[in-house]
Amino acid sequence: MPICLPSFAGVAQPASGGAPFTNQYSVSFDGSDDYVDTGSTFQSTYQSSHTISFWFKLDNTSSVQSLFGAWSGPTSQNAIYFDGSANIVHRYRVASSPKATTYASFTADTNWHHYAVTLTQNGSNLDVKTYIDGVYKSTTTTAITMSGFSQSLNSYIGFRNGSSAYLEGKMDEVAIIGSALSDGGVSIGAEAGGDIGDIYNDGVPNDLGTDGLNLSPVGWWRMGDNDGGTGTTITDQGSGGNDGTLTNGPTYSTDVPS
Repeated sequence: MPICLPSFAGVAQPASGGAPFTNQYSVSFDGSDDYVDTGSTFQSTYQSSHTISFWFKLDNTSSVQSLFGAWSGPTSQNAIYFDGSANIVHRYRVASSPKATTYASFTADTNWHHYAVTLTQNGSNLDVKTYIDGVYKSTTTTAITMSGFSQSLNSYIGFRNGSSAYLEGKMDEVAIIGSALSDGGVSIGAEAGGDIGDIYNDGVPNDLGTDGLNLSPVGWWRMGDNDGGTGTTITDQGSGGNDGTLTNGPTYSTDVPS
């Protein structure tokens, strides 16, 4: 299946016959102090296998910038950030256990990109796989028991606690899914199939692809599309009902993946 950026800046018709999705808005962050508070720690979701998926666009390609997640100092982390060079980094840690740090390399530019990471409890180990623009980029296996994850801070979009690494760029279609999505069993460097291929090619984590999948996201923030691109609330379209709050002045944009 060829991988290409989905043309969902308009109307995307779900294969399952439901109402079509439109994507008209993203949220723009100024790199200074603004972010979105998702309203939840998602602790129980982060204690077992799950997936995080979103679209991002960097306006600054030379500074460390937070994209999504929670970061309680050195003891509790489930966070994704740009390293200021050529990688999107995922960091997961439980208490004093070893930290699982997984790097997904890409060409840092000012274009839209899709990122997904799957976390799977595999016996006494945590397996982490990362994907950029539908391509399987990297994997790590670390001795971590996810059930011990504890988090007192909410997950944030465009910010992580205790850091000045605010995002200077845009985010869209941010989702947390309570299972590790399939990739069709591909090797590193290959185009993903399965759920990962679907979520990349169709742009949204619900009613995906020609097979009519419904991935039932726990949290899904469409970054303005369900709120008319106005106000300070991003209505959660997932099952958790955790509406996001625009904090310190991020703005809506009509610049979306296309």
